[in-house]
Amino acid sequence: MNNFEQKILNMKSSSDPNSDSDQFLSKLHGRIKESEQDKKTIMTSFIMIFVIGFLSWSQLGAPIYEDIYYSTETEEYFETDFWTMSIDSLEVDESYTEDLAYFLLDEGDLWEAVDLLNEIKMEEEVSL
Repeated sequence: MNNFEQKILNMKSSSDPNSDSDQFLSKLHGRIKESEQDKKTIMTSFIMIFVIGFLSWSQLGAPIYEDIYYSTETEEYFETDFWTMSIDSLEVDESYTEDLAYFLLDEGDLWEAVDLLNEIKMEEEVSL
């Protein structure tokens, strides 16, 4: 036991009995602030994951519209202008022109139908 007591006394004497209380308190407050910051970070992460999960879950029943048409300004919606048509408009009979105009009117494109008829009329006047 003598050896054991001697080791304990040596350990006690090797430690610094004059520890700085200000340094200890500053390290303690630093650890407490770091712990609080970690808790805030974890809580914020869970809230963000919950919000993203809820927003994703709420969109599961939303309808998906697949019949959306995209076009640029230079192209016509149904490609009814004479620059994109692959046939000569003068060779087409009048029933095709009427059917195309009725189709455009049924789709709600009144001005497209008017433009189509005006282009056909202008082309007939130019060819005469």
